[in-house]
Amino acid sequence: MQLISANYMSAHQIPPELNDALGFNIYRVALLFRSELMKALSDYHMTPEQWQVMQTLWLTEDNLTQNDIAHLTLRDKHTVSRILARLERDGWIIKRPYPGDARAYLVEPSKQAKTLRREVPDKLNQHFTEILSVLAKGEEAILLSLLKKLRQRLEDMD
Repeated sequence: MQLISANYMSAHQIPPELNDALGFNIYRVALLFRSELMKALSDYHMTPEQWQVMQTLWLTEDNLTQNDIAHLTLRDKHTVSRILARLERDGWIIKRPYPGDARAYLVEPSKQAKTLRREVPDKLNQHFTEILSVLAKGEEAILLSLLKKLRQRLEDMD
């Protein structure tokens, strides 16, 4: 195995072997995308993980259980529990008992969250429009299609 030479590290350049690696680029884009998402959500004091839960609630237009949210966001129940606790504390959601099961509860957006249902996604779209402008016409749709194909394959393998 070849070590990264000092001149790569001193210039903060990515070695060509990494730069051309699919997994490295997907992971790196995900990290950078998350960082941009954090900037765009800062006015709402919301993390990307909290936004993902809120977006799920807004788009399904249903009251969901914690298990539903965990399934839809690909997060474990304990992580979702912590996210929901913070969202409830910050006034984004309301939890109500689940009929017939005292251990479960339904989650719904609060009145405040319902008023921001369009504003938050609009702000994110605005923020990412410039970033995505590096893609030629049609490339965004192609990229999305390819990512969905990979996601589906990985989900099928799970």
